[in-house]
Amino acid sequence: MKKVVLGLIAATVLASGCSSSQKATTDKQGETKVSTEPVTLKIYNYGALTPEIIEKLFVQPVKQKYPHITLEVVKLSDVPIANIAVSGNEMDIITGWGSLLDQFGNYKLLTDLNPYIKKYGIDLNRFDKSNLDGVRLQSDTIEKGSLMALPFGYNYYATFYNKSIFDKFGVPYPGDGMTWDQAIEIGKKLTRMDGGVQYKGLDPEGIEKVANSLSIPYVDPVTLKAAVNTDAWRKAFELTKRINDIPGNDFQITSHSGTVKRFVKDKNVAMLAAPEVLNSMNDADFDWNIAEYPSFPERPHTSGVVQTFVLQIASNSKHKEQAMQVIQLATSDEVQTALSRSGIMLSALQNEAINKNFGADNPLLKNKHIEAILKTKPAPYVVVTRFTKARGILEAKYKDYAAGKKDVNTALREANEEIDAYIATEK
Repeated sequence: MKKVVLGLIAATVLASGCSSSQKATTDKQGETKVSTEPVTLKIYNYGALTPEIIEKLFVQPVKQKYPHITLEVVKLSDVPIANIAVSGNEMDIITGWGSLLDQFGNYKLLTDLNPYIKKYGIDLNRFDKSNLDGVRLQSDTIEKGSLMALPFGYNYYATFYNKSIFDKFGVPYPGDGMTWDQAIEIGKKLTRMDGGVQYKGLDPEGIEKVANSLSIPYVDPVTLKAAVNTDAWRKAFELTKRINDIPGNDFQITSHSGTVKRFVKDKNVAMLAAPEVLNSMNDADFDWNIAEYPSFPERPHTSGVVQTFVLQIASNSKHKEQAMQVIQLATSDEVQTALSRSGIMLSALQNEAINKNFGADNPLLKNKHIEAILKTKPAPYVVVTRFTKARGILEAKYKDYAAGKKDVNTALREANEEIDAYIATEK
């Protein structure tokens, strides 16, 4: 099914001729002078996009508009970030999540795009504010006032539910606008043992995903001190434990793929509230649909912190002008329309005409309640520091709390202390 979707993306992009909807690339003398000599650009994929998606959304549109440019995909597994910095591995374009900017910035691998944005006449007002603001905040951790990337798309959160389980137990399907409290009550009705199968009513994936809706950091980006011993994290801990404590609904914090497996493969989870699920639904052999992601009462219709996919120019690139042409093309209305229609992710542009056709070319979303995705807005962005192990420390303390080994105050206090100790060693 994924091949079908990607083929439709390519057809949409190529049929458009990829005529950029942005301003012409001009400078004071007129058209910007960029060499048209054949060149190969290396696009470093940190893992945010599959090679197939890069082929359809970057390689083919570039081949159509800039036939002299060839894109070569370099995988993280082949070249770690540190090797780019110290081993002479030249890259041109970097794609990843916006939250990773600090890691690349720590190795001084990024180029401030502000001069190129001005030179190429790129209108930043075209971009979704929450995505662009997040990139700006993350860029400021590297250099104040810089813009180290442009957003390309972003993940959406939703409640994916197994209609068969709801039908089996005679429970009405979940509606949009659910609070977490309401989702928990529905989950209680669906958590039961039947025919030797333990059905679980609600899986929120883990403490991190629940907390994302509250826009709370692990580490304060200004003081670089632990920031988890707070009322907001206490609220997230207590809510997640309430879900876990539904008799028979206990869940283990695993990788995202492990969580999705419980829903798609094991088929014993009634509701999965999480991002990035659609790409795994090719293998679902049951009737499913989508409802809006549960929200906190004080933040209605708000899901997790925006998870932005970004495009960056590597500081060691010898072809920065051509790299910027590729980024400009990738954020054009034509390519963004194809991206939105694919349903792979939401467009990073605030363009109603583009967004209203979300998922139109994706067979998986045919007759699905797509409105549930479009009416939910991401929570305000929280700057992510390079101290990424803080998350694992906190999750370990949550497990102790969920198992009854520690009370919530002790768990958060110890997590705060251990994160500070970890930061001290990293500094």
